Amino acid sequence: MALRLKQKMMVLPVVASVFLVAIVAVTVGLGTRTRAASDRIGFSLAPSVSQAQTARAGFAALHQDVGDAVALHAVQRQTLEAQVTELTTGLKALRGMKDVDVARVEALQEAFTGYWQEASKVVSLAAQNSAGADEALAKLAPAHKTVHDGLEAVTAQQEAAQREAFTEMESLHGTTLTWVLLLSVACIAALAALTVWLLREVTLPLARLTETATRIARDGDLTQPIDTSAQDEVGELARSIETLMKRLRSVPGTLHSVVTELTAAAARLNTASHEQLNFLTNQSRSLTEASSTIAEIAQTSGMAASRAEMVLKVAAQADAFSSSGQVSIERSAEGLQQIRQRVGALVGSIGHLSEQAVHAGEIIGSVKDLADQSNVLALNAAIEAARAGEEGRGFAVVAKEMRALSGQSLQSTQRIGKILLEINQAIRQTVSIAEGDSQKMEEGIEQVLASATTLKDITQVVQESSQAARQIVASVTQQNAGITQMTEVVTQLSEMMSDVVMATSNAEEAVGQINTSLGKLQELSTSFRV
Repeated sequence: MALRLKQKMMVLPVVASVFLVAIVAVTVGLGTRTRAASDRIGFSLAPSVSQAQTARAGFAALHQDVGDAVALHAVQRQTLEAQVTELTTGLKALRGMKDVDVARVEALQEAFTGYWQEASKVVSLAAQNSAGADEALAKLAPAHKTVHDGLEAVTAQQEAAQREAFTEMESLHGTTLTWVLLLSVACIAALAALTVWLLREVTLPLARLTETATRIARDGDLTQPIDTSAQDEVGELARSIETLMKRLRSVPGTLHSVVTELTAAAARLNTASHEQLNFLTNQSRSLTEASSTIAEIAQTSGMAASRAEMVLKVAAQADAFSSSGQVSIERSAEGLQQIRQRVGALVGSIGHLSEQAVHAGEIIGSVKDLADQSNVLALNAAIEAARAGEEGRGFAVVAKEMRALSGQSLQSTQRIGKILLEINQAIRQTVSIAEGDSQKMEEGIEQVLASATTLKDITQVVQESSQAARQIVASVTQQNAGITQMTEVVTQLSEMMSDVVMATSNAEEAVGQINTSLGKLQELSTSFRV
C-alpha cells in the first residue's frame, strides 16, 4: 500500500519516538534495578558490614582487655561490662538488619554470651589474683575462637554480599549503557535510513518540481519532462503540473494566432479610424466654411429684407401720393365747370402739364419695367433660396440686384413725387388762368380727364409695384427665416461633427492603446517554449 505524504512525514518522528520510548524504558527499568542495588548497599549491606567489623574489633578489644586483666592483674570490670553491653547491642542491631543471616547472628550471640560467662569468671579470678586465672584464660580460648570465627564469618558473608551487590550494580549499569548505546545507534541508523528514504521519496521529487516550476516561470520552458510515478500528494502535484503544462502548451499558439488576428484587425481599424478622422475633419472644415457662408448669406438676407421693407414703405407712400393725386384731379374735373372763365389761361399750364405727363409716362414705364424685373428677381430669389443649402453665392447676386432695383424704385418714386408736385402747381396755374379763358374749357377738361385716366393707370401700376414689393419682402422674410434655421442646423451639425471628430480621435487613441496591449501579448505569447 502506497503511503501518503502526511504518512511519510510521520514515519520519521514515529520511529524516533519509538526508539526514544525504548531508551527511556530500558533506562528506567535498569535504573530502577541499579537504584535498588544501590539502596541495598547503602541502607543494608554497608551498615551491616560496618556493624560486623565494629563488633569484631570490639570483641578483639574485649578479649585483649580480659587477657590484660589476667596478665597485669588490673581489672576494670565496669569498662569490660560497658564493652560487653556495647557488643551485645551491636549484635542485636546486626541481627535486626536486612540481608543478614539471622540464625548465624543468633548463634553468634549465644556463643558470645557463653564466652562472656567464661570471661567473667576469668576476670573474677584475675581480680582475686588467683593462680587459676591463667588456666581459666586458657580454657577461654575455644569460646573466643568460636565467637571470633563467628564474627569473621558474618563479616565475610556481609562483605561478600556487598561485593556481589556492587558487582550487580556495575553489571546493571553496564547493561544500561549497552542497551542505551545499542538503541541510540539503532535509532540513528533508522533515522538516517528514513532520512534518505524521505529525501528520495519527498525532498528530491519536490526539488525537481520546484526546479521545473522555476524554469517555467523564468524561461517559459514547457518542454520539461515530469516524473509522475509517485502515488502520494507529490505525485498528484506532479500530475497536476503536467496537466497544467499540457494546457499551457496550447495557450501560446492560440494566443499568438489571436494576437495576430487582433493586430491585423487593429491595423485595419486604425487605418479606417485615421481615414474617418481625416474625412470628418474635412467635413467639419466644410461645415465651418458653410456656417460662415450661411452667416454671410443671413446677414445679406437681413440687409435685403431691410431694404425691401424700405422699398415697401416707399411704394406705399407712392401709392398714397397717387391716390391723393387721383382724388385731387377728380375734384379738379368737377371744379372745371365752375372755372370755365379761366380756361384760357389754363391752356398754357395744360401744355406744360402735358409735357410733364409725358415725363410721367416715361417714369410709369420705368416703374413698370421695375415691377417686371422685381417679379423676375423675386422668382430668382426664391430659386436661389431653395439652393442656398448647397450653394449660397447665387443668392448674393440676386440680393445685389434687388438692392439696385430697390434704389431705382426709390429714385423713380421720388421723380414721380416731384412731377406730381409740378403737375399740382401747373394745375393751380391752369385753374387760375382758366377763370380768364372759358373758350378752351372743354379741351382742358378732356385733357384733364385724360390726365386723370393716365394718373389712375400710374396709380394702378404703383399699386401693383407695391404688391410685388410686399411679395418680395414676404419671400425675403421667409428666406431669412429659412436661412436662420439653416444656420442653426449647420451650427448643430458643426457641434455634432466636432463631437464625432473628438470621439474618433479618442477611438484612434484607444486603437493605439490596443496596439500597445497587443504588443505586450505578442511578447507574452513568444516567451513560452512548447
